Amino acid sequence: MLLSAMKSTLASLDAAFLLCSFLSLALSACANKPSAPAAPIVGDPVAMDTIYVPIEPAWSGFSKPEDVLAGREPFIYVADTQNDRVAMLDLAGRVVGYSKPIRRPVALAQDYRFRLLVAGELDTTIQGKATTIGAVYRIDLAATQHNILAAPMELIWAEPSKPNRRFTGVAALPDNGFLVARVGPLNTSAVDPDNSVLEINQNGTLISPVGAVAPVGNAIGSIAGLTSILTQENGRSFSITQSDPGQQFRFQSFTYSSSSEGEGWQPTFPPQFQLGDLMNIERFTRPEDAAQDRFGNIYVVDAGRDSVYKFNSKGMEFRGQSFGGAAVLKNPHGVAHHDRTLYVADTDNNRIVRFRLTTEN
Repeated sequence: MLLSAMKSTLASLDAAFLLCSFLSLALSACANKPSAPAAPIVGDPVAMDTIYVPIEPAWSGFSKPEDVLAGREPFIYVADTQNDRVAMLDLAGRVVGYSKPIRRPVALAQDYRFRLLVAGELDTTIQGKATTIGAVYRIDLAATQHNILAAPMELIWAEPSKPNRRFTGVAALPDNGFLVARVGPLNTSAVDPDNSVLEINQNGTLISPVGAVAPVGNAIGSIAGLTSILTQENGRSFSITQSDPGQQFRFQSFTYSSSSEGEGWQPTFPPQFQLGDLMNIERFTRPEDAAQDRFGNIYVVDAGRDSVYKFNSKGMEFRGQSFGGAAVLKNPHGVAHHDRTLYVADTDNNRIVRFRLTTEN
């Protein structure tokens, strides 16, 4: 039934609607590519006397964790990827519980009814053949007073007719629907390419792909290798990270706006050419996740440089508040912020590390 609803909705989409909002942007990228900044090092302030310092001890007991989420309660949730589960911790790092088994969870979000959204995989059978497909699950924590193991878990989105697709990011919307970042190898269709951002309602029904992005070109609005998606509380802005080396802008943000010319998603930040700023061409090597704090500051975790970079709400880097390096992080994939503390999924070190700003922001 889910698949039928999806096909019916997608069949009505107009390819021109998907592409026209950003074709002009696809031609606007600058050919001159300034060199990317080097990875910063913890404790080495560059231009400010406020820095992030690690909090000891790191939280261990995970296997290749690929995401970390500061929940609304707040609890801290970890996509314990190779252990096929989600871990729930209190702010002191004590494990409160583990979810039912979920194959390879890679991305987490929480809606406004305290339900966890988990992007992972599902082992199933299609036409008599054992197959693994991408899947999004929902865990109803409120139904069991946050007993995560006992909480009802449902498959809220999957596309069994497209078994090569995977979901690499999920983000909640104010109406308890959600956005999903989807990747896959087939991207010649103008109506339903694998690489896409989908809007899905809380009942698990596709509303539509987000027309501001599509796998065309390499400028703003172009997507390939999506690794995460992030929404603001008001639901009128979303950001993506992507790792494809052919993409010039590997972090992008879009804001929903209305004007005399109509309504739709528009780029939040224009291209910037000051070395190090958020929208500099090829600013990141392999960004895997992004987070925001209550001031609107943006944190991007770059697995290619084993670092976390901090920018203000206008996209300018806090040069003394970016940190990392191979001696600190190894292939980090997730980042979350709560109460002046950053939580980083330090994937290849099998841990969650915390960093705290040394002074008030």
